[in-house]
Amino acid sequence: MAIHAKMYIFRDKVEYIYPERYNHNSMPKRRRNKKKTEPLDFSTLKGGDTQDVEVPPFHLQNVVSTFSLGCNGLNLKKIALKYRCIEFNPAMFAAATLRIKNPRTTALAFASGNMVCTGSKSTMESRLAARKYCRVFQTLGIPVMFQNFKIQNIVASANTGFPIKLKEISDHYGPYTTYESDLFPGLIFRSVSPKLVFLIFRSGKCVITGAKNVDQIKMTYESLYKNILVKYKDVEGSTTSSSTYRNELRNKREISDL
Repeated sequence: MAIHAKMYIFRDKVEYIYPERYNHNSMPKRRRNKKKTEPLDFSTLKGGDTQDVEVPPFHLQNVVSTFSLGCNGLNLKKIALKYRCIEFNPAMFAAATLRIKNPRTTALAFASGNMVCTGSKSTMESRLAARKYCRVFQTLGIPVMFQNFKIQNIVASANTGFPIKLKEISDHYGPYTTYESDLFPGLIFRSVSPKLVFLIFRSGKCVITGAKNVDQIKMTYESLYKNILVKYKDVEGSTTSSSTYRNELRNKREISDL
């Protein structure tokens, strides 16, 4: 049987390799030098004359926390069949659902004994709600204890009060932004230190997510407002509609392509 060799060139050297004897997984791979993005530290940004600008307040919308019941496991099916305060449908989701009115929150209880609490408006409310959920299980006669409480995510919102030039921000801070007006009306701005995500809309409204504490939101939002948003404030009287702004950008692209 004839064995056909293939010719490969490695750095100006010609080598003949037999496919039957050669492991293709050991082929040398070219190293690509990727440009590393320098972290955008909001604590060191300086905007010149904008440092004395009054920053609009932000409001917490949701706090997500996790905690443990300190037990080896929960028989969610047995508990849900016996008590009406717990909803459990294993065909839909692996966790049981609990709700309380004050503070108005929802919790997910997993068979491992871990729980997720969501819906509170502050970190203190989240901790209080988590303790109440633990107390619910204790009232039902299940031996549990409250431990390992941790804030996982804080969502806040703010309104700058003026229209923003989203396209210009995207062009200037390209590595940190994502703006596809045809897919989503908002600009996604990611900070590296601390690691937060801002959803900035044409109307000036912002959604902040990814924070572990309120201080991270306060510092990053104030720096973003003073050093970036104020600089890209659009003229007074310009449209605040995302669809109208998208059409204006589309018309500019069509004119530039002519």
